[in-house]
Amino acid sequence: QAQHLDYYPHWLDNLADDVILQGAVFNGELRGSQQVGKMLSFARSLYAFQDFRFYGMRDDLFLEDYRSRIRGTEAVHPGGVEIYNFVVVYFNDAGETSQLVMNHRPQSAALLFSSLLAKHFGDAYDPSLFYGGDVSAHLLDHDLSRGLWPRSSSRV
Repeated sequence: QAQHLDYYPHWLDNLADDVILQGAVFNGELRGSQQVGKMLSFARSLYAFQDFRFYGMRDDLFLEDYRSRIRGTEAVHPGGVEIYNFVVVYFNDAGETSQLVMNHRPQSAALLFSSLLAKHFGDAYDPSLFYGGDVSAHLLDHDLSRGLWPRSSSRV
């Protein structure tokens, strides 16, 4: 389990029976609390850590913005593969988690993450849901910006 700085996504404990999970790591979507819960439980174990830029409610949505490194990827990239994720959690009228949209980036890391999910789950899910190719030659050799730009100087 990743180090989460005392943070636990409580929305995970309240998945609606008909919850939908969509994400950049999938070629399609998952439906149902058992399928989604099983996927998220394993996917979270792939993170070496989670460095949160933000998590919390914004209006009626719960948002998470974090970076991590994918466990066990040192063989394909020195120091491991860094991955970023922006999560949007939607709730139904009963307050249950009804839909999750996960935007992993960069694309090469998202495809690698997808291939690791495919390797772990085998035929438990439709194999076309995951990426099955080799992305190691296309991995970024630098981390993405966190959007923390220096202040621009104003000119008069």
